[in-house]
Amino acid sequence: MAARIAFYAPMKPPDHAIASGDREIARLMASALEAAGFEVEIASRFISYQKRPDAGRLRTLEDEGEAEAARIIEDVRAGRRAAPDLWFTYHPYCKAPDRIGPQVARALSIPYVTAEACRTRQGSGADWESGRMAVQEAVRLADINFCLKPSDEAYLRSILPDMKSTVALMPFLDADAIRADATSIDPTPFFARQAPLIVAVGMMRPGAKTQSYRLLAESLSDLADRPWNLAVIGDGPERGNVEAMFGFASKEVPVGGARSAAGGTPPWPAKGRIRFTGALPHADVLGWMRAADLLAWPGIGEAIGMVYLEAAACRLPVAACDVANVATVVSDGETGLLAGQAETAAYREVLSRLLSDEALRRRLGDGGSEKTGRDHGIGGAAATLKTAIEPLLRRSMRPAALAR
Repeated sequence: MAARIAFYAPMKPPDHAIASGDREIARLMASALEAAGFEVEIASRFISYQKRPDAGRLRTLEDEGEAEAARIIEDVRAGRRAAPDLWFTYHPYCKAPDRIGPQVARALSIPYVTAEACRTRQGSGADWESGRMAVQEAVRLADINFCLKPSDEAYLRSILPDMKSTVALMPFLDADAIRADATSIDPTPFFARQAPLIVAVGMMRPGAKTQSYRLLAESLSDLADRPWNLAVIGDGPERGNVEAMFGFASKEVPVGGARSAAGGTPPWPAKGRIRFTGALPHADVLGWMRAADLLAWPGIGEAIGMVYLEAAACRLPVAACDVANVATVVSDGETGLLAGQAETAAYREVLSRLLSDEALRRRLGDGGSEKTGRDHGIGGAAATLKTAIEPLLRRSMRPAALAR
């Protein structure tokens, strides 16, 4: 029997009903551990996430986390629950600290591991001090801290005495599953005329996501006389505002309008060129990607941006900005084009180049598919996890785990 790993995602468990990038990475992480030969069990579905600073809510979550840890420890000691050989926490951060794993690992004398530990930049330092201290305690306790992106590495360097516990793990996905899961989408009925199809995928919530939508809308507004269609996939509290940003695409451009290169009727009227799909099942999102010619998502504030890897797996070139951690998964000139700044002129130029050059789109799409298989496959991630974790199990108090 394989070594047993207790898997915990304090922000959102892998089987949570609401889709998000965080849930998708949690699922992939669990799948990679299984592919590495481990038996994975969701250790707890307790969510420690706190959206905004609230002292009362914080105390409640702390108490609930301690109670959950005590319950798990007691269940294992009483034989009501199989003892894990290792505890693995995905994505502990200030707003969603791990208040369970460190206690359980200490009590049961098992190795403790984190992946994508990080901090929020929102609010003041005092706002999230308790969560930040909990994450730092967990990171210092951890036998391994898997690091997925440069900003996480910088954070770990700021709190660890050395980086001996840090193991690099490239963001990854299961490309074969993506290709198999994608539904068949025919975009033709949704648009007035044929043109290169742009797809944008992002939750419509305040902050960075809305900023990305605004940058996309401003850039496309300046390209209104060019042939393109746009499918916007996503939903959220800012949907009304997002739809208003693209209001220019719901009207005919007047004859002789400012965007007409020849001073007459633009070669492509804006009417009938945009569709808001709302939130879609993951398979349908992938279907739209496979049907599209270009993924346009600036990526302001993106932690990783799994949407870029999914696009690459679908041979879809990317238009993004070289901000946050986007360059970790988008290679400029190989899998997409990156604007040097998150501003309209630079991003408009990226979009313009991709819209006007079908051969470039094809080359970048092929490059994305190749790079995803080479650098971001689930098989490589499984190998990295296995190589790092197995020595911990051999040194732990449960050396028989590998032979079960």
